[in-house]
Amino acid sequence: MKLLKFKYKGKKYTGILKNNSVIDGKTNHEFSIEDITFLPPVNPGKIICIGFNYRKHMEELKDLATREPTITLKAPKSVLGHNGIIILPPESGDVQHEAELGIVIKKGGYKIKNPKEHILGYTIVNDVTARDIERKMIQWSASKSFPTFCPCGPFIETEINPGDLEIACKVNGELRQNARTSNMIYSPEDCVKFASNFMELEKGDLIATGTPPGVGKLNAGDEIEIKIAGIGTLKNSVGK
Repeated sequence: MKLLKFKYKGKKYTGILKNNSVIDGKTNHEFSIEDITFLPPVNPGKIICIGFNYRKHMEELKDLATREPTITLKAPKSVLGHNGIIILPPESGDVQHEAELGIVIKKGGYKIKNPKEHILGYTIVNDVTARDIERKMIQWSASKSFPTFCPCGPFIETEINPGDLEIACKVNGELRQNARTSNMIYSPEDCVKFASNFMELEKGDLIATGTPPGVGKLNAGDEIEIKIAGIGTLKNSVGK
C-alpha cells in the first residue's frame, strides 16, 4: 500500500494511491494524481541519518568517512515534498545529492530488538548535504539541516521487502548513483536497531539509511530524479 499526504485547493489530505488515483483516507473521495500537490509523506519529530553505510561511499569520501556506519541528525523542518524546489543556501558552494532509502517509524522504542514491529514502511530520501560545510565542521548536522534539504516521498510503501531494492539517481537525465540496498553494511532493519541504541525512536521518525557512491554537486536549474524499485520516483528541482 502506498500512503501519501497531499494538498488540493488549499486543503491538506492523507490518502492512498490506487492505480493512478489518490483516495482520501477519511471520505474515500477520489482525486486525480495530476491535480494534487504532493506534501512530505511524514512530519518527523527526528530525522536520523545513517552515515557511510555503503563501503564504496566510504572510499569516495575517505577524508570524511568513519570506519563503520555512524549517525547524525537532520532538522525536521528540512523536509520537502515530491516536485518541491531545493534552495541552495548562500553559505555553501558545494551542495550535493545523496539518494537513500528512508524508513518511517510506526511504533516508538528504545534499544529495539524486533525492528519489523516498529516500521510503518519505506520511502525515498534525498539527504541533501552542503559538503564544504560538512568538511569544515566536526559535527555534520549543520550541513544537512537547511530548509528543503530533505526531499522525501512521494509515498510510504508499507508492503515491500527492503533487502535488495535498486536505488538510482539521475541529475538532468544523467545517471549518477546506481546501487542496491543489499550493498548496505547495516540492513534497513539493522539501521532501526542501531539508531535505537542511542536514542528513543518515536512514531513518525524518519531514518535515512545511507547513500551509495556517486554523490555529486547540484546547481541551480538542475532536475533530480531518485527512483527506488517498488516505491516510486522522487523528483525535485534546484533553485536559489
